[in-house]
Amino acid sequence: MKGFELSFVRFSILVLLTLVCFNAQAEAPFTVSAPLTSAPQAEAESSEDATPALLSKLKQDAIMQWLKDYMGNKASRYEKLVTAKFAESYILDYKVTQKGPNKEIVELSGHLDTEALKGWLRLADTKGQEGGQIRPSLIMTESIPDFSLPTPDYFTQKGSSVYTQTSIQLLNQELKRLNLKLIPANELVTTAPPKDERGISRLKDFLATEGTNAAIWLYLNKCKSCDSPRLDVYLYSLERGGSLLSIISEELSLTLKQLDSPDKTKTVLNPIFNQFQQDFERAIAEGRFTALPLTITVEGIETYLGYRKIDYALSKQSYFSEWLPKTFVQNTAQFEAMSNLASEEVAQRIENLGVADVKLTLVRVDSRNIVVRYSR
Repeated sequence: MKGFELSFVRFSILVLLTLVCFNAQAEAPFTVSAPLTSAPQAEAESSEDATPALLSKLKQDAIMQWLKDYMGNKASRYEKLVTAKFAESYILDYKVTQKGPNKEIVELSGHLDTEALKGWLRLADTKGQEGGQIRPSLIMTESIPDFSLPTPDYFTQKGSSVYTQTSIQLLNQELKRLNLKLIPANELVTTAPPKDERGISRLKDFLATEGTNAAIWLYLNKCKSCDSPRLDVYLYSLERGGSLLSIISEELSLTLKQLDSPDKTKTVLNPIFNQFQQDFERAIAEGRFTALPLTITVEGIETYLGYRKIDYALSKQSYFSEWLPKTFVQNTAQFEAMSNLASEEVAQRIENLGVADVKLTLVRVDSRNIVVRYSR
């Protein structure tokens, strides 16, 4: 019983520590400084007038400092985007201190909204040159008695219904905002989109030859409590085991015959696909497409206190979007993490952690696993 109580206390401490670490990831402290004379001269002619301009510059420096820590050399590609107005949006709080014999040094310290910054980075990468990382397939099916859609030709749209043509047009229009393009999928045997793991796994296998890692499924079916058709829009990530990211289910305020009217169909579908684009953008910002899973194994941990130090130090690192302790058995700890960085870069950063009493030496690394050895 005593051993159980001790284990429970240790577990409780670990849970509390993990919660603290997750909260710490949401914001990050910063400290930047510059002499008064470094204020942009175009914005100020005297040192007194320079202070607001210098503060704006320091806020930009704080954002860039975090980007360099998080992205490494890739941070330079975002420098032009980090304007004064942009920086202001991601600084949660700050205070100004003047230092030096003549108070000629301005120091700015405070906290950044790192979760929001990570979301912005993912969207910027998707909309920019790395947008090809997400390649969505389009699937369109229906299940309405005495009604059938002709098999759409996604390229020419010949023989397609007005509903099909309008849906493809509106979807492409919304995805263009994210620099994404639809990839047509081959005809499926099944009609209804899957919700369970087995069905999603089959969908992933089916689309494996299409070169896609996401799927958009439009499912036209009959509303159970009304006479109108209903449209369900499913968004899947096909990375790893695959997952269902979002569902939009809307009753269409028209009849089946009115689906032949381009104007009426567009009016009804437009807000649905607009909402879908926002859901898609949110999924990207949350890293549900681009973040990759990593298993991090730490060997040579002789004490539980050492394990706690390692868990705390690593969980605070901004390059992990998720961090979960898994096991600590026979001097070896294992953690599951998610990161937008390549495993080799994560391993390098772990080796250069710079935390007192936590020295981690790389043993081996591959695309999904990092093994390090702990020493004090």
